[in-house]
Amino acid sequence: MPTSSHAPHCATTTIQVASLHVYPLKGAAGFSPHSWPVDERGLRHDRRFMLVDETGNFISQRTCAKLALVRADIAHNIMRISCPTLAADNSRPHTDAAIVQADLCSFQIALDALASNTPTNESAYARVQIWDDFVQALAIWPDADAMLSEFLHQRARLVYMPDNTTRLTNMNRGEPRRNVSFADAAPLLLTSETSLADLNTRLQIAGSAAIPMDRFRANVVVRGAALAEDDHWSALTIHHAQFRASNSCKRCKVITIDQTTGEFGSRDPVTTLATYRSAGNSVTFGQHLLVERAGMISVGDALTIDSCTR
Repeated sequence: MPTSSHAPHCATTTIQVASLHVYPLKGAAGFSPHSWPVDERGLRHDRRFMLVDETGNFISQRTCAKLALVRADIAHNIMRISCPTLAADNSRPHTDAAIVQADLCSFQIALDALASNTPTNESAYARVQIWDDFVQALAIWPDADAMLSEFLHQRARLVYMPDNTTRLTNMNRGEPRRNVSFADAAPLLLTSETSLADLNTRLQIAGSAAIPMDRFRANVVVRGAALAEDDHWSALTIHHAQFRASNSCKRCKVITIDQTTGEFGSRDPVTTLATYRSAGNSVTFGQHLLVERAGMISVGDALTIDSCTR
């Protein structure tokens, strides 16, 4: 638990979902729907796709910050992965600063067809690594591989986690363990607008610029929670979906990457978080959630805090 002067307590005010964020491709930009279904692995389709290197190990913004500029969105059950291209203006230098979102190269995958006609031949799969876990993932998109490798300036292969894949949350997140996607640790990440406002105040006092919530790549952002209140939640309900809060999220250097430029900034917000949200050698921001009951959740839904006995 991070250092905090706030005592454990459950919500006494109305807390609502402020925004939802789905990241179909791990490490890439996602999209923000008004409503979205939740299943055991989290927000549906969240981080079910991933890029791996030549050894099968996962690629993330930790080692490839430019991945932030790749976008994956879903409409009508079609996932579109797009990369910005260099501006067609010869008067501008051809550097990353010349990248514009108006010019895109893209690749589409029909998710319905993928779910109903998942290949069974062994050659369609690759053994991939995500942290300490190894799984068989579908790898059948050479055109996407070429597009993404060219943009990222490194060999990258697009892989997908089929529905029948088993990858369980770590035992230290509590029992029962739940299936998880290619997310780092848990099916969902929840953050609070109150916590971000407090962090930004501290950043500005320290002489750093305020940052947007996209630095933390949360799935569910809530409004109306008291400061640090979410550190103590252990069970909550949003609409008909139920969640177990397992632990505060330990943050890495990804939170120092500007998600609009794909570039590392200063050591903040890590340095400032370390002054009041330290956890051993790490800092924390946000909460990991496991799904206890599936359902549909929407922006504006109220949160019911069922337990604060973490």
